Amino acid sequence: MTTKSVLLVALLALVGASAFAQTSPVDQVKQDNAQIRQDNREIRRDNRVIGRDNAAIDQDKKVIANDKQQINAERAERNADQRRENLDVKNGNLAGAQKMEAARSKEQSEINTDKKALNSDRKELAHDRHERNKEVGARNNERRERNAEVGKRNKAASHI
Repeated sequence: MTTKSVLLVALLALVGASAFAQTSPVDQVKQDNAQIRQDNREIRRDNRVIGRDNAAIDQDKKVIANDKQQINAERAERNADQRRENLDVKNGNLAGAQKMEAARSKEQSEINTDKKALNSDRKELAHDRHERNKEVGARNNERRERNAEVGKRNKAASHI
């Protein structure tokens, strides 16, 4: 008899403890609301970060466009120098043509360096855009999950 009563008391204590450990629906709603507020803060912070990223990307685009314009202007100058050099060769002025060739070669080297830097900037910008889009996608997925949880919680709360 004593063994049965000890087991019965232990079982009741276990059931009672688990019943007291459960939170009430009001407490659950308060916890959910606190979590929603925290999620909203994170979303706003993410939106600010994304806005700053967009501004930086726009600035980078302007710099790239300016660099491209500068390269085109330098190309036009180089082509004009090439035409003058060809005219000097045609007229027999080889010393002047050699000087122009050296200057044009140096300019071409600078232009090639600028092109490499421009391509590097383009790649970096594309990478930044890709990262931003991944972050936006992840944030949107989290929002969908959170909305699904809110729907489930609201449905469960309607049964109380």
